[in-house]
Amino acid sequence: MTKRFPWKSNYRKVPLSIENALNDIDSDLLVVSATKKISRSDVEAGRYSHVGLTTNGSSIIAAGPTQPPADAGKWSERNARGWDLKREDWPKVQKTWSFESPNFGDGARNGWTMRSWTKEVYQHQIFEPQGMTIEASVLEDKGGDLVLVKFAVAPIISRGFSEFDLMLLWTINLLQENTGVTGIFASEATHDDYISTVILDWEIFPPGTADEVVARLMGSAHLTNAPDFEKHVRERVQMFEEFEPEAYIKAQGGFGSYFGAKFSDDFVVFENLKYGNAIYLLYQDWDEASQRSRLDLLRDQDAHFDRVLHSDGWQDRLTTLLHDKLFERGLLRRRSGYRLKRRRR
Repeated sequence: MTKRFPWKSNYRKVPLSIENALNDIDSDLLVVSATKKISRSDVEAGRYSHVGLTTNGSSIIAAGPTQPPADAGKWSERNARGWDLKREDWPKVQKTWSFESPNFGDGARNGWTMRSWTKEVYQHQIFEPQGMTIEASVLEDKGGDLVLVKFAVAPIISRGFSEFDLMLLWTINLLQENTGVTGIFASEATHDDYISTVILDWEIFPPGTADEVVARLMGSAHLTNAPDFEKHVRERVQMFEEFEPEAYIKAQGGFGSYFGAKFSDDFVVFENLKYGNAIYLLYQDWDEASQRSRLDLLRDQDAHFDRVLHSDGWQDRLTTLLHDKLFERGLLRRRSGYRLKRRRR
């Protein structure tokens, strides 16, 4: 990735100044933030426009929370597009792939046989796009060339989070890549404020007509950035309908909006409406999984889920996985020709 800004891009590990600041802070909740004296001419030239700083005549204008562009650096790209982290430090696990093949080369005449193969693989941690934002605030502007600005990252982070060290590194690097400064302070937010940004509020509702399902899903879609959003949702619902889900799900959290279909207690398919870069197939007890935070839901060994990226041919890959996983759970009859029929329970 080409370096976009003149300052140091990022840190390989948490810098000593941050570690020392952490030792002096008693609070569990922390905000990554720093102040910087910046040149008015740099603002006028657009150097900080990507974090919401612009000029209006002689005034410096702060636009409010802004998500940094993906090309600002490695950690900004992960913030915008997600991160697949291969964990070679974790033990390998066995993973099984299932598929159906035609008997004697002709499935229509001779039927199909379910086959599978298993191998040991490294585990992966999947980090969805985090959607972290940077908010600039003008603290002092006396009309000269230098202006004092505060930059702060949202959401705040908690020491109690299971991936605190990694998320701290990610957050300080996001600020560093985009502003050239970084720091950390105790947050003034309450624990309830923090929880509201990471916990998803799930709603489960029964199937209905495609129009009914789409209408209910659209009701919580205000965070989406998809240009053809209703078309996008309707296509997903029509795809799920072919497999007769027992329920549909939607959830809203401070930094994401999710919807999907529940096929059994241990099989749920969903995606994030805001980012729309992948569909997840989760193979866990839903009562337990639905209580997990937005940040924690997929941050686990990938033996518990599959991810289908929205690249060429993703619909076929998703359909194959749906067929296989429903067949494994006794929810589909064996293939006859191409179309599978759901077994009524």
